Amino acid sequence: MNGGWHVPLSAKVQVDEREILDVLDLMRTTVPEEIKQSRRVNQEREKILSQAQTEANRLVTQAQERVERMLTEDNIRITAEERARELIDQARKEADDIRREADEYALDMLDRLDGELHNVQGAVRRAINAMNAQAAPAHREEETR
Repeated sequence: MNGGWHVPLSAKVQVDEREILDVLDLMRTTVPEEIKQSRRVNQEREKILSQAQTEANRLVTQAQERVERMLTEDNIRITAEERARELIDQARKEADDIRREADEYALDMLDRLDGELHNVQGAVRRAINAMNAQAAPAHREEETR
């Protein structure tokens, strides 16, 4: 891209096609990989959330089954209800903790992806600026002729 030249009597700059295609190929390979990584992070987050929900449901079901067994004996009914609430609260807390950790992990991965995308964007911007800077002196030379 540094080897571009101005087309006489126009504001256009011609550049080496192979060099531009190489830059575009680099962009095509880098950006899709970042998108794939983002998708993987989201899929992993969904998997973790699904597992957390399944585990929470299992714990709730276990708690409910335990409550039903305890309720068959009147003398411990109150204790059973309290314990069931504790188990359900604990299951919900664990599910919330897992969801929070999954969200934090996903956010961290997305922040990293954002940083990588900014790096790619910066490289593209520098390439554009370099081409513009190179084109500016050549344009000024033509104006002075």
